[in-house]
Amino acid sequence: MCYLAVIAGGGIGALFRHLSIQFFNSIIPEKYAFGTLFVNCAGSLCMGFLTALFAFFAPDAKLKLFLTTGFLGGYTTFSTYSLETARYILAGNIKQAALNILANNILCILFVLSGMFIFKCFFNPTK
Repeated sequence: MCYLAVIAGGGIGALFRHLSIQFFNSIIPEKYAFGTLFVNCAGSLCMGFLTALFAFFAPDAKLKLFLTTGFLGGYTTFSTYSLETARYILAGNIKQAALNILANNILCILFVLSGMFIFKCFFNPTK
């Protein structure tokens, strides 16, 4: 059943990633991969929040796998980010590649920390 939880979550997460990127790129032209950056930041925020939540509340293993390994694994787009960065490099656009690397890495780490902070603000176990 754990495998099915990962498969189901991954499929749903991949669909949400596709829809999110399409929506975001329809708002902002695709000069820079903002849709991917948005998905990476949103996924990182959710991962931070869920990690903090699961440290306090021990969920069912299948639910945890569905949400983290499955849904967020399918939703976040590190492989897409890597491909986009490689394309910038191959096109000789080193500045765009460097900006993509810095933005995705720095922002996503900050969003993981923000997710943990948000959890503590609303569900502080020490209160």
